Amino acid sequence: MMKNLEISRVVQTRYGSFAEAAGRAATSCCSKPPTSSCCAPRQALYDESELALVPELARNLSRGCGNPTHFAKLQPGEVVVDFGCGGGTDLILAAHKVGERGKVIGIDFAQQMIEQAKEAVAQAGLHDEMIELRHASLDNTALANACADVLISNCVINLCPDKDAVYLEAFRILKPGGRLAISDILLTEPIAADLRNRFQSISAGCIGGAIPEDDYLRTLKNAGFVAVLIVSRHPLVGVELDDMARCPGEEYTPAPLSKDLDQVRGKVESVKFTAIKPS
Repeated sequence: MMKNLEISRVVQTRYGSFAEAAGRAATSCCSKPPTSSCCAPRQALYDESELALVPELARNLSRGCGNPTHFAKLQPGEVVVDFGCGGGTDLILAAHKVGERGKVIGIDFAQQMIEQAKEAVAQAGLHDEMIELRHASLDNTALANACADVLISNCVINLCPDKDAVYLEAFRILKPGGRLAISDILLTEPIAADLRNRFQSISAGCIGGAIPEDDYLRTLKNAGFVAVLIVSRHPLVGVELDDMARCPGEEYTPAPLSKDLDQVRGKVESVKFTAIKPS
């Protein structure tokens, strides 16, 4: 299996290359009707009014499994951090919700994504003081302690090999009483060790880093979060699972063996949840 540092480098390279290519694309999964998506469950992640706020560049780069701004209950004036902001879809939507008195900080591990997000923000006509973009690891953002009211993330933490470190960092930067609003890919049950090793050996898209839900929730608890609430869940079936296993695209991520994917069908879900840092 690849070690954590190797996985991080592979993921960074894949998504960086994708950002360079997809930023030039004429069409994308999220520029199609909102009930269709590439590396996301085929459900209405964003409605038409939301998509109208997001430049095509950001839509081209969208590879989420949910819409955390929909259930984060963002309020005017809040400070929001987006872990794995990608091309900027969710941070642009968050900026519209928190308004000029608020702020959104986008973090991404791929420098190419940050550059594309900067361009998307400019195209969206948002003020620089409303949005800050940082190229950083999600487990070491260099943000100040207790600087954020809300932390959102959309199908990114599953890509991080050290989820404990990521959620400890999230806990650190949230204010007391601050909250998470997360969409991520989880396993509904443990899988065989040899099967897990094969997925991890090629870092198979969003499936390669997925862990069982019980382990994921334990990570949240160990970091200090309370009041975890599952907002919704969506089983990945058919082509949805195949796409997630090769995210951000088959040009960048090798496909797992068909027999291995067959063994996890019915065991992979997109889960949306909230949690709170105690006051």
